[in-house]
Amino acid sequence: MHTGNQRQRSAAIIGAGFGGVGAAIRLLREGIDDITVFERSPGVGGVWQSNNYPGAACDVPSHLYSFSFAPGTEWSRRYAPQADIERYLNSLVDDFGVRPHLRCNTTVEKAAFDAATGSWCITTSDGDTRHFDLLIAACGQLSNPAIPDLKGVERFSGPSFHSATWEHDYDLAGKHVAVVGTGASAIQFVPEIAKQAGQVDIYQRSAPWILHKFDREYPAWEKRLFRALPARVALSRRFFFSVFELLTYGFTNRHWVLAPMARLANAYRKKELGGDPDLLAKATPDYQIGCKRALFTNDWYPTLKRHNVELIHGDAPEVTANGLIDADGVERKADVIIWGTGFKALDFVAPMAIYGLDEQELSAVWGGRPEAYLGTTVSGFPNMFLMYGPNTNHGSGSVPYSNECQYNYIIDAIRRLRAGDYRYLDLRTEALESWREEMSERSAKTVWTQGGCTSWYITDSGVNTNNWPGPWLEYKRRTKRLLLEDYHFVS
Repeated sequence: MHTGNQRQRSAAIIGAGFGGVGAAIRLLREGIDDITVFERSPGVGGVWQSNNYPGAACDVPSHLYSFSFAPGTEWSRRYAPQADIERYLNSLVDDFGVRPHLRCNTTVEKAAFDAATGSWCITTSDGDTRHFDLLIAACGQLSNPAIPDLKGVERFSGPSFHSATWEHDYDLAGKHVAVVGTGASAIQFVPEIAKQAGQVDIYQRSAPWILHKFDREYPAWEKRLFRALPARVALSRRFFFSVFELLTYGFTNRHWVLAPMARLANAYRKKELGGDPDLLAKATPDYQIGCKRALFTNDWYPTLKRHNVELIHGDAPEVTANGLIDADGVERKADVIIWGTGFKALDFVAPMAIYGLDEQELSAVWGGRPEAYLGTTVSGFPNMFLMYGPNTNHGSGSVPYSNECQYNYIIDAIRRLRAGDYRYLDLRTEALESWREEMSERSAKTVWTQGGCTSWYITDSGVNTNNWPGPWLEYKRRTKRLLLEDYHFVS
């Protein structure tokens, strides 16, 4: 902890999702109370505030998808629905005193570093400016919806919306709905909308790997047990972490670990769809399991068998004024298009402009290849830390867990700044270059690059910008404390 003769530090945190809320809590607990959390949305939650489409839920068990310093005890299910997670984050904001530091409905448009003062000048959408010693960008990897640039997309005469900007006022009852995409969001909302829509056409470019979701409701007595016996929650957390950690080896360099997982998925698909060979063929992936994120659901295959649902497999469709044209050249009517097409995974800080030393802009420096040392710091951008930055995602794991690893790293950096009363620290370029080589070498052995698919994990040029190519215990060890030789410390 800091001593009385050391100057207080201030921090700007961009984003009030898991990364930003947790960072605010850790800074407050460290004695840094001059913090402001900027959030462009009306409330707390990040992706869990905006992604409120029907059926939205987490695909990581609730006890692992929470912070170790605030284990959730009020989850309604083993896999928490969206409302539970948004409620959990709001409870953290209130319980840990973050609420007074929040500025919602406020977009940070620009952040510029002033080397003379060692501070970041933050400019917000309301024209306000303020200087902070530290900048923590907790924008995440999945915050800006991606709508594909399909031929004729501007011609469609009906309404269309992305799963992350769901139009709840639009009545889907009896409508002919076109769903583009079969990723993590689509497999959750399609089973829900199929119950009311007249017809649902699902346009699929590649079939997802589907596994049975061992979900269940938590009865009141069990939630009381969670509150009375914290060890029960800790045991559940440790068990699921161990399972996911084993899978990290399968994703990275021991692909044989994934074989049992693939056999389970194949058996489940055959059991559900074996009676319809054509549908079974369409729903069978043509790439290795784990190349894209495997999805957990009990509703997808039964939904595909509904009389009012059709799975349309093939190249990206063309859009007309009245619907979509499939890969066979058949035009299909649609009253509404729902995009289940994911997010702009390379937009780690967009649309915010961040200017570091010598007025270099971060997106320009990255040039379409985002990178950060340990997913956290970038050369030439002093006292700036990225939450859930490049190479901190995984095909198996929990984002709140990796967030906590990053908090340890950031807090250690702040303590070293205080101890030497330094103005700022800046990552050495050779440290980032070495990291780039390591990520490239290790990624070449992973299922994400060798599994025969295209995904948001990998750029068009084949670079792994998003996933951590190793076990999470290694990442925890490497982020426990900052290595002095990796940084310039400026007095």
